[in-house]
Amino acid sequence: NHEELAVQGAHGESMGALTAQWTHGQLGAERLQWLSALPLTHVDGALMLVHASADAPERWHYVEDARGASRSLDAALAACTAVRYVMGGHVHHQTLYYRSPSQRMTSFKPTPGVAMPVPAHRHWVATIGSVGQPRDGDTRAAYATLDVLRQQLCFHRVSYDHLATARAVRASGLPDL
Repeated sequence: NHEELAVQGAHGESMGALTAQWTHGQLGAERLQWLSALPLTHVDGALMLVHASADAPERWHYVEDARGASRSLDAALAACTAVRYVMGGHVHHQTLYYRSPSQRMTSFKPTPGVAMPVPAHRHWVATIGSVGQPRDGDTRAAYATLDVLRQQLCFHRVSYDHLATARAVRASGLPDL
């Protein structure tokens, strides 16, 4: 979503618009073209990758609860019936959802570093977190690894010098709002 704003050269005084304007000015034409050509979803066998929700990915819907996860999964399945795993971010926190045989969507808060079974006879939606700016009070970067062959998903958190990163952002010339 911020990349789209950066490509378009956003206008306004919001933090998002100001950072997008700054990013746009840092990128040359070749990199802006590369960003603009990226797809909003990618399917690889049983896996769909999407930044936000598979439900109208260009509208950047949040997957914050079982209803949002269900909408994302329904859209993914409409696009490709082979999909079993939908992986997204956008909400900057980690949650795993699965759809039961009764069509109920259930959520789990994962434990970092613990592989969870995600058998392919179910449908799964995961918000994998964010490498920067996590929104769950934990400053560590968040990501996940999916082993499709073993049918296991493992959420991870890794420490980084977030204070140095914040200092670098401030030193970049971005406004301190």
